[in-house]
Amino acid sequence: MTTTEFIPVSQKIYEKILDLKGSDRTFDEAIANLVEQAKKQQHEDDVRAIR
Repeated sequence: MTTTEFIPVSQKIYEKILDLKGSDRTFDEAIANLVEQAKKQQHEDDVRAIR
């Protein structure tokens, strides 16, 4: 299912995402990758906090 949403971001952030995405990925793929990285980092932080 495809949903199109408009998420306002500053020009600076847009350009950073554009750089991360490169020419071989879509914005969806680049943002999905960022979300996955953030989830992994949060999990690692939670594990460290427990120790």
